Amino acid sequence: MKKLIILVVALGICILFIGCDKKSVSKISNEKTVLKGSNTVSVKVQNTKDFIKSLENSGFKPKTTKQVNEGLISGDLTIVNINEDTIGVYEYKNNEEMEKGAKPISSNGSMIGGAIYEWISKVHFYKNGNIIVLYMGINIETIKEIEKLLGKQFAGDL
Repeated sequence: MKKLIILVVALGICILFIGCDKKSVSKISNEKTVLKGSNTVSVKVQNTKDFIKSLENSGFKPKTTKQVNEGLISGDLTIVNINEDTIGVYEYKNNEEMEKGAKPISSNGSMIGGAIYEWISKVHFYKNGNIIVLYMGINIETIKEIEKLLGKQFAGDL
């Protein structure tokens, strides 16, 4: 009888923990989900405004300039300067349009839509939410911050 009681208690405890994991779920969240491949993923940085605000929250003092897009890649271009680095943020109306904008960029970043580019420094392309971010440089602090906000680069130099 004792074994049966222990078994029932152990089974009850297991049932309580089914479906639980270590992640906490917030009732209030600014995160949205987007489709990446066949998976749905959470995105914190949705657009240029979110990107700039996140940089500020990390202690940077970004200076922004809205630019006329000269056609390197599509999207509304905003230049963001932090410290000595310049970052191009291309914003799209939604995630689907952003994915279309990212498609012509080769994995090493040297070709965009059939045109070959010779960059003056290492080039890094990131994407998340409705934005593609282009960073040309080698500043490890800047690279780590962008990766923290947007994830690993999808194209460019390693």
